[in-house]
Order: sequence, then structure tokens, then C-alpha cells
Amino acid sequence: MKALPWRVSGARLHLPRDLDVSYVVGRMGVVTPYDLWPLFWGSIHTARFGFGRLLKLGLLRTFERGDPSHPAWYSLTEQGAAWVAQEIDCEEDELRVVGGIRRANLAAIRTRNRFWVSTALACRKAAAVRLALFRPEWELRQLKTPAVSVVPDAMVVLSDETTGGTGWAWMVEFDAGTERLAVWEAKARAYAEHRNRGALYGAAQWNVVALVPSAKRARSVASAVARVGAGGFVFLGVDATLEEGRALAPLLWRASVLASSASASPTDSLTSGETTPISDPSEPGRSTADRGSSSKSGVVP
Repeated sequence: MKALPWRVSGARLHLPRDLDVSYVVGRMGVVTPYDLWPLFWGSIHTARFGFGRLLKLGLLRTFERGDPSHPAWYSLTEQGAAWVAQEIDCEEDELRVVGGIRRANLAAIRTRNRFWVSTALACRKAAAVRLALFRPEWELRQLKTPAVSVVPDAMVVLSDETTGGTGWAWMVEFDAGTERLAVWEAKARAYAEHRNRGALYGAAQWNVVALVPSAKRARSVASAVARVGAGGFVFLGVDATLEEGRALAPLLWRASVLASSASASPTDSLTSGETTPISDPSEPGRSTADRGSSSKSGVVP
């Protein structure tokens, strides 16, 4: 389609990028131009212009800001979601339309968005690694069954292009440094129980990565999860160090190592260790990695 199915004035549709951007915004729910610009634009300035044009096109909406100095947040419109779903041929419930952000934890969403973008950028550089799946918390909550007691903030599946059906699956937790360590202990126990059972959200084998605001916080969380026996499969990283395309860099600590040596340097990454089967045949994951972009664009939602 070269035109939108509704009347537009003051802006022109640019394909395929407008479709790509709208799809990714729908997957993330709400975004700022600062989160998304490295995927689609050469600078934050052109990203702001691009978001303004998508606003005029009726594909995106923005939310009132309490302070003009705060970044603007954007979400898909209802009509935008319907158009994207039709053009990309995906289910409309794969996209999220957000009506308000007053109660949203914007700090956590910002961390998730930037980690998501950084992972996509890192996979562009790594010829042998592909972002096969990134599921945000809202989608995982829809998939949750009564037998599952944990809902991660996100789930990431990376595939090893040299082996085909193997790779690495991660349950992702974002920590702002305000959660009590007792909460982390309870969360780690729940993950340990599910790890003993096997598959979780379709991943046959998986680890947990927690993104925290500082190395000091990483040491505290590492000690908490190690105390309850989850230190072997929980990894920690400082969120800011993993941004800007560094998501696959060896900047993670295994919790058991950091708990036993506070001065340990991070040596692990999201592709550390041997590859394993990344999906359970009885509960296959639905990949959205190839939607919203051409095979040559390198854009991975």
C-alpha cells in the first residue's frame, strides 16, 4: 500500500521505514525517540522529526508531559495498529495500543526499550547471532498459565545461525535498585522451581539475566539469589553498560561468582556457554523477528 486508508494532510508516508517503526512501537507499547533512534535514524534530531511526521500521519499518538523538559512518549493509535497488522500480516494482539502512561513504570520501560534496541543492534554486528524473539512482559502475562508462578519483565531468545535450531534463551528482570532483597530471594526461589521442571514460556533451557543500576547493586542481588541456590543460572549486568549495541558484550557476572568474590570482573555474555535447544516442541515460541522489516534491513523488532 502506498497510501494510508484515511485522510492525511501535512505529511507523506515513507515506506518501508514508517511501517517498520510503527511495528516496533506496537511491540514495545510506549517509546521515546531516544529509545528508538539508533535502529532507524542517524541521529536523535532526525528521529524527533520522524516521530512528529508519524504523529501527523495518525499512526502514533503522544501523551501529555508534566514538564516540557521531559521526553515525549509515543504509542500506536488504534487505526495505526489495524493498518500495521494488515500490512505486515500479523495478529493485531501482537501489537499494544496504550491509552495512558500515568501509572506506568517509565523508568523500567525505558531500560527495557534500550536493552531491546541494543540487542537488535548487537545482532546486526554479529553475523552468527540472530534475535529470534523478544517478548515484553505484557505479552508474557497473556501467555501465563496457572502452573507458572513467574512473569519476567521480558524474554529474549538468541539463535546461533551456525547451528540452526540452537541458541540461548533468557528470562530478563529489570531492577531499579529499590526492591527489597527479600523480594529477590523469593523471585529466585520461584525461578529455581521452574528450572527444575524444564521449559518456561516455550524455552526448553533458559537462564535469568538481571539488569541493575550499579555494580554495588549487582553484588547485593548476587548474594541474595546465591543464598537460595539460584546463583548458578542467574547473571547480572549494569544496564547502562549494555546499551548502544553492547548487549552481547562480556559484561555479565554469574551470581554465584560475584557472591563469592565482590571484586570479580564481569566475563559472561548473553551468548556464553554452549548452545542448547531454544524451544520446546510441545510449546513452540512465536517469533516476530522477521516481521516489520526486510531481510536486508537488519531491523529486528
